[in-house]
Amino acid sequence: MKNNKTLVVFLLLVLVLSISFISSAATLKLIANGTEGGKNSDEIDYYKSYLKPAFEEYMASQGKDVTLEIIETAVPDEQYKSRIILDIKSGTGADVISFDQFWLASFVKAGLLEPMEFYSSNYASWDGWDYYYEGVKSMMEFNGKLYGIMKGTDLRMIYYNKEIFQKAGIKNWWAWQPESWEDLLNTARKIKKELPGVIPLQLNAGEQMGEATTMQGFYMALLGAGGRLYDQEVGKWVVKSDALLDTLNFYKTIYLDEKLGDGDLQVSMKAREKTFEKFAAGEIAMLVEGTWFWTSVIAPDAPWSIEYRDSIIGWAGMPAKEPGAGIRGQNFVTISGGTGWVPSPATKNKELTWELIKFIGSKESKTEYLKRKPAIPARADIANSPIIQNDPFMSNVTAALSPCTTARPGFSEYDKVSREVQIMTGRVVTGQMSPEAALEAFAKEVTNIVGKENIIEK
Repeated sequence: MKNNKTLVVFLLLVLVLSISFISSAATLKLIANGTEGGKNSDEIDYYKSYLKPAFEEYMASQGKDVTLEIIETAVPDEQYKSRIILDIKSGTGADVISFDQFWLASFVKAGLLEPMEFYSSNYASWDGWDYYYEGVKSMMEFNGKLYGIMKGTDLRMIYYNKEIFQKAGIKNWWAWQPESWEDLLNTARKIKKELPGVIPLQLNAGEQMGEATTMQGFYMALLGAGGRLYDQEVGKWVVKSDALLDTLNFYKTIYLDEKLGDGDLQVSMKAREKTFEKFAAGEIAMLVEGTWFWTSVIAPDAPWSIEYRDSIIGWAGMPAKEPGAGIRGQNFVTISGGTGWVPSPATKNKELTWELIKFIGSKESKTEYLKRKPAIPARADIANSPIIQNDPFMSNVTAALSPCTTARPGFSEYDKVSREVQIMTGRVVTGQMSPEAALEAFAKEVTNIVGKENIIEK
């Protein structure tokens, strides 16, 4: 009888331990808009060949039985966005979401995301944050709260033709760097004087350039004047400010007053393609563009290739109007887009989701990601790794500009506001309106778009 009781106790203990073991197992899901062998296949390869096995092994070393499931999709971005919204609203879907940084503000305002402290009370003490560029890290912040981490990003700068600079007698043509708008304009003035057949400077403007006007042109000046389109502190769109007017007057100086740029080119059909063609042909001395211009537009095997690109083309940071006059008191400015990862508020495993976010953001994991999908890294310690150091352009740009960057306001109204920016700049560079009149028209249209209660004048 005693042996039977012992056996029953033993079996009950085994049953309890088995139930405990089963209940300790967990499955986390990560969703991305890509599929193996198709859209964003390089990113899916990272998830499947590295992240899944590495994270599961790491969790096992911590005594946790965790399975990572990768959800593949291959749909237009808007459909992917709609799926994410429906999943979060219904309390289902993935625990971690591959996420366009541009959506952040609209998701937060709609109550579709929670800040990091929702998942872990000690998230801020993660030592990985010490290595993130503040400018890149802040791209996933809204109203002072952090909602995710960036995968990588892009940056914008001034590209210039060293051969043209040398012929024009520009000082330090091999490593040129203007310290202010006046420095930049003086360089353009000298090129105009010495080489009349060359367009000194193109700063994107007008509707034909689309979002390239807003990001590569307008913002690069506005940020340098210390301004923004949206004031996060008060939660309103800025429709008039000294910085906006300074920006438009800068355009006027370039295109009308001193004819240092070709305004007709900016508003012509296929303006961007024509600009690329002229730069590649050595007909434009300076052009403000993004990192992909180097890797995808003027690369040796690209559509507007420059055979000796690495020796002929240089780059410089976009200076503030004056030293210290840029946003956050910066001397140089840039702006970025890109994607990241956010945890879903619908997750049933908050702490494990935070563990996955940390693991994705680790040096080793980010390095593996960049091996498959090159970009400007979010972490400074990766900037010193061979994957970046072996590419002098990426290495130097990352070190110089990543700390300076910021991002667009990601609201549903942004596309319409951006179009008004394009119209406004086009009016100025073609002389249709004075900067003051163009700004007045911009303020009126943006007020109609976002509502009078959502605007501010500074």
